[in-house]
Amino acid sequence: MSIEPEAPPLKTSAAAERSDTSFERPSPRVCIVWLASRSTFWMIVITGLVIARSFGFLSAEVWQIWIFSPSLAWLVPPAHIVLRLLTDKGWGYQLRQHDLLVRRGVITREYVAVPLARVQQVDTSSSLFERLLGLTTLVVRTAGTRAARTRIPGLPTEVAIALRDELSRKGDVLAE
Repeated sequence: MSIEPEAPPLKTSAAAERSDTSFERPSPRVCIVWLASRSTFWMIVITGLVIARSFGFLSAEVWQIWIFSPSLAWLVPPAHIVLRLLTDKGWGYQLRQHDLLVRRGVITREYVAVPLARVQQVDTSSSLFERLLGLTTLVVRTAGTRAARTRIPGLPTEVAIALRDELSRKGDVLAE
């Protein structure tokens, strides 16, 4: 009767996933970007409704529902803005030896591990609001994975460029 040796315990990064201190976070200024973009969206919607009503494209009944119904006109835009701020409060990333771990969400926490050997392209992009605040979004595109496009918003431009270069360098080394 032979006794097989016990396998060594599996080392996982579950502790790292639960620890918020090990994740790099986007700049707090990114909340200003999200607030400005959502507020701009709702200003355009409301302006469109006013213009449509003034030219007679919007009936009085629909106008009254939007303007006087508390659930539509007064709760939806602020709720949309607040939910965006809460949802994106949980963003973070961690560059590890063989992958990039991205965390997002507050209510539903999601972790995405991007294998560096599968990285095909690393981009940076900045909206008008991001450029005004010196922020950049990093976009990582991979081959053959469910998360073919992973983004990290709200990074200071210098950090995003350094991370882009590091991801490209590590991806090239691991792919060989």
